[in-house]
Amino acid sequence: MKARGVGAAALIRMSAGAIVWVSAFVVLYSGYSLGCQNLDIAADAGLANPVTLALVVVVLVHGAVMIWLFSRWYRRPVMAQPGEPDASQIFRHRVEGLVLLMSSAALVFLAFPVLMIPPCVG
Repeated sequence: MKARGVGAAALIRMSAGAIVWVSAFVVLYSGYSLGCQNLDIAADAGLANPVTLALVVVVLVHGAVMIWLFSRWYRRPVMAQPGEPDASQIFRHRVEGLVLLMSSAALVFLAFPVLMIPPCVG
């Protein structure tokens, strides 16, 4: 008897938004600390410096990936695996959309300090 379940591709799609957010989190905070450690930035430079520019590019790239994932989710029809009930396929599709939505909101809130606080102060 073959075990029924959700395939690996469906599980990756359901967690793709969280994976992109975690990637942005790690790259932003490590880039922030490494940029401040390795570059001499004047305290009065404000937001116009190479660290902020690099971090804004990182936020924009991750935001573009989130938009791409959301557009693929929106255009993809709800399809079941063989032997899967309809309620399960609808649940998977909704969970994927909610994870993408929550991860996108988390990415926006993660970007606020990058865009509003000058780096390397203190």
